[in-house]
Amino acid sequence: MQLITVTDPRPRDEYYRGLEEGNVLFFPGIPFELPHADQEVLRATGQTSGSHHKNIAYRPAEDRVSNFDSASVHDPEKLRGVMRSYSQRVIEFLRSFVPRYMQNVRIDYASFRPQEEEGRDLPLTKRNDLLHVDSFPTRPTSGDLILRTFTNINPVKSRVWLTSDPFRRLAERYAMDAGLSSAANNSFVHQIASVARAAGLPVKNRSAYDRFMLGFHDYLKENDDYQKSCPKYRFEFPPNSTWMVFTDVVPHAVLSGQHALEQTIIVNKDNLLSRENAPISILECICHRELAAR
Repeated sequence: MQLITVTDPRPRDEYYRGLEEGNVLFFPGIPFELPHADQEVLRATGQTSGSHHKNIAYRPAEDRVSNFDSASVHDPEKLRGVMRSYSQRVIEFLRSFVPRYMQNVRIDYASFRPQEEEGRDLPLTKRNDLLHVDSFPTRPTSGDLILRTFTNINPVKSRVWLTSDPFRRLAERYAMDAGLSSAANNSFVHQIASVARAAGLPVKNRSAYDRFMLGFHDYLKENDDYQKSCPKYRFEFPPNSTWMVFTDVVPHAVLSGQHALEQTIIVNKDNLLSRENAPISILECICHRELAAR
């Protein structure tokens, strides 16, 4: 995999292709407005002590910020305004930079990561320093892709990532061992969920793809052989830099760094330049079954 430096942020097929093939797009600066005063507000914001959540979250659909330490925030409305503005500016930038991805897009959460990642005490399956591909327990994608845009607003310290070979190679080696056949063939779970939803219970509509990806996320973190022996690529993202990656295509881990912003969007798989690069397409070729409703 490669780090592709973007010096001209206009739409190009090479950028789409680079993302879909499992590379990281890197911007040496911040390609959207992010006022210094807003950065100061965020760096002064702490996270709730002992929280099981990993980050401060902003939910654009609800215009709500959660999981911040109220003792460190004198004006919650100001924090919400900063996160709202950040989210809107990133989305506006993405509409000009990757317009094909923004057709029928789902705007997901924005987040701020106030804690130092190195040595962070989290349960194994929540650890950021272990290589994994993303899957959201509360927001199933049905095979659409998770595109995330990160910015390091730490004034002095880089954010250090590890990545590995992209999803196609990963799935070819590990998907069957991780339970792909079981997920593809287990219609019983889907039927039970459908009955529960019909009864008015708040059960998520998870496709076979979503069920597999949730398990695959944990499988990779728990797999010592994979963590130790897979190819690894180390990247350092300096202060005031931005990077963009499909985090369900690229295995990634965060080794160190503090104060990063991030905006997630869910890209319709039919809007990819090459749909065969979508994880769902790769998995369906392996198991010869449809994993989500067309």
